[in-house]
Amino acid sequence: MQQEGPCCSICLDLLKDPVTIPCGHSYCMDCIRSYWDGEDQKETYSCPQCRQTFRPRPDLVRNTVMADLVEEVKKTRSKADLCYAGPGDVSCDFCTGRKLKAVKSCLQCLVSYCDQHLQPHYDVAALKNHKLVDPSKKLQENICSSHNEVMKIFCRTDQQCICYLCSLDEHKGHDTVSAAAERNDKQRELAANREKIQQRIREKEEGVKVLQQEIAELRRRSSELELLSQTDDHIQFLQNYTLLGRLSEATDSAVTDKPQDVLSEESTERSQINAEVGVLLSQADQKIRDELLKYSCQTTLDPNTAHWCIRVEDGFRAMHKFAHEPLGIVHPDRFTDWYQVLCRESTTGSCYWEVEWKGGEVFIAVSHKSISRAGAGSAFGNNDRSWALQCFPDGYEFRHNNCRTPISGPPSSRIGVHLDHPDKSNDSFLSFYSISDTTTLIHRVKMQWSQPACLGFGLYHYSSAEICKL
Repeated sequence: MQQEGPCCSICLDLLKDPVTIPCGHSYCMDCIRSYWDGEDQKETYSCPQCRQTFRPRPDLVRNTVMADLVEEVKKTRSKADLCYAGPGDVSCDFCTGRKLKAVKSCLQCLVSYCDQHLQPHYDVAALKNHKLVDPSKKLQENICSSHNEVMKIFCRTDQQCICYLCSLDEHKGHDTVSAAAERNDKQRELAANREKIQQRIREKEEGVKVLQQEIAELRRRSSELELLSQTDDHIQFLQNYTLLGRLSEATDSAVTDKPQDVLSEESTERSQINAEVGVLLSQADQKIRDELLKYSCQTTLDPNTAHWCIRVEDGFRAMHKFAHEPLGIVHPDRFTDWYQVLCRESTTGSCYWEVEWKGGEVFIAVSHKSISRAGAGSAFGNNDRSWALQCFPDGYEFRHNNCRTPISGPPSSRIGVHLDHPDKSNDSFLSFYSISDTTTLIHRVKMQWSQPACLGFGLYHYSSAEICKL
């Protein structure tokens, strides 16, 4: 169908590079050229619209006035397109054909309106008191599924939104209030909960033991509560309050298996800033370390497994050195493709080691003895038989089965490794700790226990690692 505006009667589209021929009709330059090229066998050339003929073939010159007019039409159409609803927009329920974007939704009418169809809500007295909110796709969630009525009441007895028929039927005799009144109460409760979270953020930022991801989680939850508090729709607010509003309470009472929570329990009275907190943290750290040391195990490095670029000293210390591949028979247990070494002793129960490391990059790993000694899959963390903490001067990365997980934690040259296997099942837990003035868990993972495991090192960039005598 021909579009509105200055269009070409040949291509039926807006004129492109418009020209006007002697009879006054305008065409796209390419369109009229192609049309006349087909008439070259004739001695005369005609206008496709009025059929007036010309001899010789007229010269074509761009019509600048018509070109400017076309540009104005394009701008107008472009602005109009911005008003139409796209895939992610709320569309006007009253528009027919191509729908415009809605600018408001009415909680009484349960309809969304564009600017034009919204106007009666400003002009008609009976509509002026209706509650208008930002365009919403969830208006139908405000309808009671039992009675097909708008829900404007909150039942405190059952903690749910209901309609007036519900209050006369299954909720008869219950403690009910208007949704607006309940919203006011919950808004105050939400503000108090959010303030608690903000206070906890401030306290944790002052503490020296706070993990960065814990702060980020609190900030995210605080933002969710702030967004909920700004919701115009009372029903949407109340329906989401139970889910989001209680997250702040869950934050207060959440218990994980990380030893940092021991620190939280030891230092609940954080209002006693600085000196008192420092004492509590030190006591908690010592308690964690003492508990770990109960599982300390002595182990030694196995030179037969060491890559020829790794030098083993005294059975406890390994260093990355430059060396040539040895001639003759290579021991079958030796790593040939990666600068790695394993310990002699394997364990089938709970065990704890500490490792001092230096240099640019060290892998501290727990591995099955059956790990391959050659190929890409023999690298610690690149297979399902080894679990490795990759240590850098400024951070850590955990690797298992060729998957990498960046992790945060205080940098330390001393790492504690705890293999926890309490019940002789196939499931156990592997934990890595940063050991300095404090004892901080930096990563814990559940691992499948299928066979005895031992400690191992991967050494790169002339680094070294030493098994500490505990």
